[in-house]
Amino acid sequence: MEILPGREGHFLDIFEEAKKDIRARVGCRGLEILRSELDGQLSIWTISLWDNEASLDQYRSSDLFKKTWSAVKPLFSGRARAWTLTSIEVIS
Repeated sequence: MEILPGREGHFLDIFEEAKKDIRARVGCRGLEILRSELDGQLSIWTISLWDNEASLDQYRSSDLFKKTWSAVKPLFSGRARAWTLTSIEVIS
């Protein structure tokens, strides 16, 4: 998610408020937030690991997701993109 200049702090505040509830959702096995800056454009990445797509879909249709998404969406400088990936192998 590309964030508008000066809005990173607000985004992180929203994430801070929601992260424990997201992580507590049935089927959520992990949650991470990362940042990247390239040529002055800040991107925030969230990675969530789910037991299965049904668990992710339940989260996406929850009031928690709707509330969080409506709060962060105005902070984006461009269209948000999401990928659903399937693990092939975990190397520890």
